[in-house]
Amino acid sequence: MKKLLLLLSLCAFNGIFAQDIAFTEDCTALTVGNIGTDPTGITAGQHGWLSAGTAGSSPVASNANFQVVNAGGTNGNVIQINGSSTATTSTQQQSRYIWQDITNSWANRTSGNDIIEIEFDLFSGPPTSSLSTFRNYVIDANGFAVAGFLFAPGPFTYTPSGGTATTATKTLRGWSYSLPTGTTTPGNYTYALGTTAAPDLILADNTWYRIGVAYDYNTGDVTWKEATGLFYKGITSGTGGDPGSDLVQAKFQVSSAVGNTSGESVKFDNVQIRYNAAEDLLGIKSNSIVSNKLFVYPNPGKDFMNVTYDGSILNSIEMTDLNGRVVKTLTVSNSSNVQVNVSDLTPGVYMMKIISDNGTTTKKIIKE
Repeated sequence: MKKLLLLLSLCAFNGIFAQDIAFTEDCTALTVGNIGTDPTGITAGQHGWLSAGTAGSSPVASNANFQVVNAGGTNGNVIQINGSSTATTSTQQQSRYIWQDITNSWANRTSGNDIIEIEFDLFSGPPTSSLSTFRNYVIDANGFAVAGFLFAPGPFTYTPSGGTATTATKTLRGWSYSLPTGTTTPGNYTYALGTTAAPDLILADNTWYRIGVAYDYNTGDVTWKEATGLFYKGITSGTGGDPGSDLVQAKFQVSSAVGNTSGESVKFDNVQIRYNAAEDLLGIKSNSIVSNKLFVYPNPGKDFMNVTYDGSILNSIEMTDLNGRVVKTLTVSNSSNVQVNVSDLTPGVYMMKIISDNGTTTKKIIKE
C-alpha cells in the first residue's frame, strides 16, 4: 500500500490527475515513539503533525497519547492515538487529537480545485468493550467539522429517525455538519454507509480498510467511499456542510463517551490530502459498486449521451466545464435511464455529476 500511495502521488505531480497534493503520510520516515514533544497543539512534531487534547480533560493529554508504532505486515510504521478511559460528562469532553494545518495549502490551491479529498487506511482492531470512538474531520474556518468519518471499535448505540435503537461493534458511519431532511437546524450528524437491508456498516475485526471522504467547498456535498466497493454514499447540495467557508484542518481523534471505563487505541496509515475539481476518491471516478451499474455512453459523444443506472433511480444531472462553470442541469423524474442532449456544448472535456438515490458520482465526459 505504501508503494501504491507513492505511485499515485507521483502520477498526480506529473499531471495525470488535475489535482493538488496537499499532504501525504506513509509513516516510513517517522521515528517509532512519540509523534511530537508538545501535546498543547502549539509546536508541530514529526512531519508537521500537531497534537492536543480537550482543555480541562483528566488526565491531560500527553505525548504518550500520540505514537508511531510498527504494525508489521505491509503497513509497517503507522500512527496510533491512545484514547482516554475517563468518561465524558455533560461539562467535560475527553478527546485526544492530531491534525495537519491546511490553511496555506488550501489558500494556494489551483483555481477550480474546490473539493478536498482525504484518504487513509484504518485498522478496525481487536474486539473491545471500550466506548471510545475514532473520528476523522475536515474542519473549516468557522470551527465546523464539515465532513469525515466516525468509527466505533466497541459497542455503539444508534437510533435512526423514527426507528429502533440498535447496538453493534465495529460500526463505521459518515460524518457531516449538515441539515438532514426533517431537521430545521444544522448540526453534527452521522450517516449510515451500509445497505438498505443493513444500514449500519459493520467492519471485520483486525482488518485494514482504505476509506476516503470528499467535501465540496462550493456546495457542501459530501461523498464517502471505500476502495473495494464496500460503500459509496453521499449527501448533496442543500443538506451538507458550511459552503463557502475556507478549510483549515484535517483532524484525526479518539473521543471518550458517557459511561466509558477503558481507553481505546486506534491505528491509521497512508494519509493523503488533496484538492480536486471533481470527486475522484481512491484514484477512481466510481468504485465497483457503481461501476458495475452506472453507464454513460457513448463517451466520447457528439449529440446525445445516455445515462443508465441499473438498480437505482436517477435524481438529477449537472454538467460543468473544467473551470467549474455549470453548463447544463437536468432534473430526472423517477427513472433509471435518461438521455442528455449535449449538441449545444462546445467540443471539449466536461464533468458530469450524477445524483441518484444511492448517492453521487462524477464522470469525466468528452464532447466531440
